[in-house]
Amino acid sequence: MIISNRGELRLNEWIVKEHPDFFSDLDKLSTPDLEIFYKKKKKIKENPLRQEHLSGGENCYSEPITRNIRLIYYIKDNVIWLLTIDKHDDAYSSFRARLHSLSCKLT
Repeated sequence: MIISNRGELRLNEWIVKEHPDFFSDLDKLSTPDLEIFYKKKKKIKENPLRQEHLSGGENCYSEPITRNIRLIYYIKDNVIWLLTIDKHDDAYSSFRARLHSLSCKLT
C-alpha cells in the first residue's frame, strides 16, 4: 500500500520484468498466441495473485495461454518476473533453472 501526498491510500503499482531468456521464448510463438499472451499479461499486471501458487517454486504462478502453452512468472516484492512461456511440459521443466539464475542475480 502507498500513501499519496494527499494522504490517500492506493494499491502498489506492479512492475513487469522479463528473465533475459524470455524473449527467445516469445520468438517461438505464433502471432495468435502472442496476441493472447499480451492480453493475459495485462490481466496478470492487474492481479498477479489470481492463479494458484505453483508447487516447486516459491511465489511462482502459471498462467494458461492456450491448452498447451503456459506462462510461468515469479513475484518478488512489487515486481512480476516473467520466467518462461512455452509448451506445457517444456515450461514446467525450464522454469526452475530460470528462477535459480534470477535469484542469484537478485541477491
